[in-house]
This record gives sequence, C-alpha cells and structure tokens, in this order.
Amino acid sequence: MKVKKVNQESLKSSRGKKLAIAKKEKHKRDLSKITTEEFLEQSFTDTDSDNDNDEKNKNIGDENYEQAESDSGESNLDPLEHKKSLMKLKDTDPEFYKYLKENDKNLLDFKISDDEDDDNSSISDNDNRHIPDENLEIASDDSDFQPEEAEEGDSKKITMQLLKTWQQEIQTDKSIVSIKRAVEAFHAALDSVAESSDTDTRYKVEGNAIFNGVMQLCVMHLPDAFKRFLKLDPKSQEAHKSKRFGKVRGILKLYLSDLITLLRSLTSSSILEVLLKHLCQMLPYTQSFSSLTKPLLRILLNLWSTGEETVRVVAFINILRIATSHKESTLEKLLKTMYIKYVQNTKFVSPNTLPGINFMRHSLVEIYLFDHNLSYSHAFLYIRQLAIHLRNAITLKKKENFQAVYNWQYINSLHFWTELITKLKDNSILRSLLYPLVQIILGTIKVCPTVQYYPLRFHCINMLITISKETGTFIPILPFLLEILDSYDFNKKHKAVSMKPIPLICILRMSKSQLKENGFKDSIIETIYQLILQYAASESHKLYFPDMFIPCIIQLKAFLKKCHVAVYCKKMKQLLSMIEENRKYIENERAKLTIDLKNTVQITNWENRMKTDGTAIAKFYASWIKLHESQQLKLLNKTEEEFNIPVVRKLKKRTLDEQNAEDSEEESELEFRVKGTEIETETEMLSSKTKKLKKKKKVARNIEDDDLPKENTDIVQDINDWD
Repeated sequence: MKVKKVNQESLKSSRGKKLAIAKKEKHKRDLSKITTEEFLEQSFTDTDSDNDNDEKNKNIGDENYEQAESDSGESNLDPLEHKKSLMKLKDTDPEFYKYLKENDKNLLDFKISDDEDDDNSSISDNDNRHIPDENLEIASDDSDFQPEEAEEGDSKKITMQLLKTWQQEIQTDKSIVSIKRAVEAFHAALDSVAESSDTDTRYKVEGNAIFNGVMQLCVMHLPDAFKRFLKLDPKSQEAHKSKRFGKVRGILKLYLSDLITLLRSLTSSSILEVLLKHLCQMLPYTQSFSSLTKPLLRILLNLWSTGEETVRVVAFINILRIATSHKESTLEKLLKTMYIKYVQNTKFVSPNTLPGINFMRHSLVEIYLFDHNLSYSHAFLYIRQLAIHLRNAITLKKKENFQAVYNWQYINSLHFWTELITKLKDNSILRSLLYPLVQIILGTIKVCPTVQYYPLRFHCINMLITISKETGTFIPILPFLLEILDSYDFNKKHKAVSMKPIPLICILRMSKSQLKENGFKDSIIETIYQLILQYAASESHKLYFPDMFIPCIIQLKAFLKKCHVAVYCKKMKQLLSMIEENRKYIENERAKLTIDLKNTVQITNWENRMKTDGTAIAKFYASWIKLHESQQLKLLNKTEEEFNIPVVRKLKKRTLDEQNAEDSEEESELEFRVKGTEIETETEMLSSKTKKLKKKKKVARNIEDDDLPKENTDIVQDINDWD
C-alpha cells in the first residue's frame, strides 16, 4: 500500500510537471516575436522549472498531494516583488507591456490575495499575503500600491481628526506633500457640491462640517505654506522667479482654478469677503498663469459693480493689485470695462443705491489716474459721445434724443468726468478736456429749463461749482440759480402737503403731484440757498467778489420784495446779509493796497493770504454744511412710518334717509335717559347735543384750514377731495 501510495504521488507530481512544461511552452510560442524573450525566460520560466524540481523532491512522501501539486506549478517569487516587476514594464519596455495587455490580461491583473483558495488552506499561506493596514496615513509607503485609476469607492474619506492632523503638519512642513494634500482635499470638496462630479478625486468630502474644515485649512494656511516652500520673502511679489516654482506650478494652477470656480458660484457676502481676502494673498502667484487673469477679472468686476458694500471694497483691492502688476496687459481693458459697468449700474438712483454708485465713481477715478496718456484716449471718446447725444437732443428735438440726455446714466457720467478732471494736476493731458466738459454741462441745463427739471439743473450747477473751485476757472453759475427766483411764483398756494421732505439728491424730474406739494417749494428754496452759499464761500477770497455778486444782491432784494412767505424770506435775508458783509470786507481789504491788475502773481498771493485767514461766509458754510449733510442723511434713511404720518380718511356724505334716521334717534333720546339710578333732564340732553354739534363744526374748520399741519394733527393730502 505504501508503494502504491508513493506511485500515485509520483504520478500526480509528474502530472504537475507536465502542466508546468506546457504552460512554459505556451508562453514561448506567444512571445516568440518579442525582443525581450530572454527577460521572460529568466523572470518566469527558469524560476518556475527550478522550483518545480525542488518541490517535487521535497514533497514525495507528503500525504497532502494537493499542496504539492499547487506548489509545483507556481513560483516562489514574493507576490509584492512579482507585482512590482510587472508594473515596471510600463517604463522599461512599454511595447511589451502593451502586448501583454492585449494578449494576456490575466497575467497583468495579478491579485495579491488569492480568493480562489480552498477554505481548508493553511494558516501559513494566509500569513504570506499582503493585507494593507486600515490605519495607514496619507503619503506612506503603502499608498504606492494603490491602483492608478481609483474608483469612487477607493477615495479616502476625510474626517475631522484627519483635518486636525493636516493642520498641524502644514504649519511646519517645508515639503510639497502637505500642500498637495490640502489642494487635493479642496478639489474634492468642490467636487462634492458640483453638479457633475469628478470620479478621479483622491479624497472624499461628506458633510458641511468637513467641507468647512477643508475650506478653513486652505484659506488660513495655504498662503504661508506656499511661501515657506518657495522660500519667498514676506513682501516678495515674484513667486515665479523661485527655483522651486516648477515643482509647485501644476498644483498651484489647480488650486487657483478651483478658487475662481468657487468665487463664481457663491452668493453669500460674508463668505465672499473671506475668500476675496484670501485671493488677495494668492495674487502674486497668478502672474505666471495669464490664462487665469481674464476669468478672474470678470468675476471681480461683477462683484465690484453689483456686490455688497464690503464685497465691493475687497474686490476693488484685488482689481487694483492686478492692474498694478499687469499694467501693460490689463489696464486698457479695465478702463473700458469698468466705465461700462459703472454706466450700466447707475441707471437708477435711490438712497439705497447712492453709496454704491459713489464708491464705484471714486474707485473708477483711481483706475483712470494710473496712466494719463492711456486714459486720455478713452476719456476723449466717451466725452465726445456725451456731446453727440446733447447735440442730437438740441437739434433734432425728438423724444428719444431728449431722453438720451435727461437720465441718470448721462448725469452720472458727467459726475464721473467732473471728479476725474478736478483731481488732475495742471500739466496733465486730461486737463485739456475741461472746456468741452463744462460746455456739455451748460448745454444740458439749457435743453429743457422747465420747473419739472429743476432737480437736474441743481445737479449740473453743483458740478460746475466743484469744477470752478478745484481748477480755479471762472464759470458763470449764478444766473442759472437767480433765474429760478425770478421766474417761479413762490407765493402760489400749494394744493397738497407732505410731511416727508423731497430728497432732490435722488431725483432728476419732479412729477405733477410733487409740484403741487409744499415740500417742492421748500426743497427748491433750501437748494438755492445752499448752492449760492457754497459758491459765495468758494469765491469769498477772490479779488473780484464785490463786483461779481452785485447782480446777485440786486436780485435777492427783488425776490424779498415780491415774496410773502415768511420762511422763505428769512432764509434769503440771511444769505443776502452774509454776501453783503463779505463784499464790504473784501472792498476794505482791497482798498488798503495798491494792486496792479496786470501783476497776476501779486493778486494770487493776496487771494491766498485772504483764503488762509478765512472769511466769515466761508467759516459759516463749513459749519453749516456738516449739519446739513447729517440732517439729509437722517431724512434719506427714514421711512414713512418713522415720520408718524397718519392716514386721513375722507368723510362720507350722508344720504337724506340716514340723516333723518339719526335725527329721530336723537329726538327719542331727548325724552328720557336713564343713567344708573338718575334720570337726565331734557335740558341736559340739549346741552350735550349742542356740544356734539360744536365739536363737528370745529373738525370741519380744521379740515378746511389751508395752513401747514402741526404735530399730532391730521394731514390733508389733496384739498380738492374734500370739496
């Protein structure tokens, strides 16, 4: 029996040997055309044959012949080394690797853990298998054994504990490992909220807490990590000149692209503000990526023109830094795009939109002051376009041409060019556009000098006063203000009253209903008082002040004679007295010196001395304008509810039947009325009825009264409704 058993074992082992030889011959036939045949025979064939003979002699007397058969047909090569040698074929012999991929996929799809083993396999065999540790850290040696094309289930899930570990490492690590890890996590976080997900992400982000943790890691620590790796100075702006920039270029471009994508999709102003501040730190790294500048500027310009207040400011800081670093390539585009954005977003002006419009105007002026020569070509074209619109409105006299001039976009454009020219120096080329700009503003006033467009006239006059004051240019401004006092009848009674004043700063045209209100006349007088006072204060130190304001004094006196409204007369008297006082003061100071009118230097020195000493009217205006602006700001922010405006309901006219029924009820009450235990007499009832009638008559007299309403009284909106 023993011999028989041995023969059976030898028979089975010879069978395994034949199988191994057949397999070897198959490989030789398949790979006969490959130049690396010797490599195959050395790596796989020879090793297998030697091991077959050793295992045959070793296991002749073993009772477990199945184990001997399996060992005789397989190599004793370490599975890990076997897999590494296969993967190295990609680099050493790519043609051979391609051939194996097409003809023998089973050889390349080598699996370390054999799932086809029998359940009765020995424990020693299981110990030789490679089983990855579940607690492996990222970038360890075992991460090299991950397949290149990882599926979604192979992505590593990020936890809060892992984020804390990364946060500690990125603050001290000087290598690129921690940077790459954070950028890949940032990309995975964006992919988790994107509509079309990227299946090649290395990490997996789930939950709002993990998403916010990844964002916080990148925003707070990535800028310093990049500086530490590139060895940049704290104030260095040339990251692309670093020797290590080539190693981090790809991962840096990926992060900047993801950051731009995130900025494009966000709507929360608080998050946008944080990311824009972070972007400001990352801007030095964008100089090497010209393809990212255009989409980045598009987002920043959109936020600058339509975002919240703080978002606009931070967006403009980023735009300013890009314009400084990329002046040659981006400045001309910014001059055109930002001006168009400014005009597009100034179509409607209200107390809510006015601060944003003012900020856009001031920031746009800063951009235009970068390069005067380049800005001149744009300014010339845009001011010429405004002049063409004005010419068409004057000559064609059509509704569409008229509307092209009398709108907020046109007026705000004039405001912008006024502010730009007033901030220039005398030797700037842009100063040559001063004269055409003043002519356009004067022509805008004259297009339609009606009562409804008094607010538009005031806006234009305010611009002219600013130009005259800042540039020292004489502009005839007073006639446009005094014309209103001469032509409009302020004695005419108003047909409606309004508790809330009319803010002319946000109005270009008065409606027909507003013209009937008392607030319109109040606003007109207040604005004329302010503009004449402002112009007089700015010219109060001039040598020609007494002569220039003689017509103003004459017309103010004429207005006081024909105006019978005490409130209006009081304001104009105060203005007249201050102008006359300053006129006498300048005349007295001028009489003390003998001045040659041809000596402009002497005149300029005298005017500068008078301006330094300060005139009475200039000091008064400086204190008055602060109080006036604060009051106007409060009025603009108030709502109708804060003004305590009561609602007045019209009295219903009683019909004849209703009146007779009411009289019959009152007559029945005259007979007797029981109140508690006492009975009121007919005389007492008559007296109570008389009191009611007197009270009704008093209410009627208050309704018909045409005086201004007092506090806590009913307000009449339209007298005609009570007739």
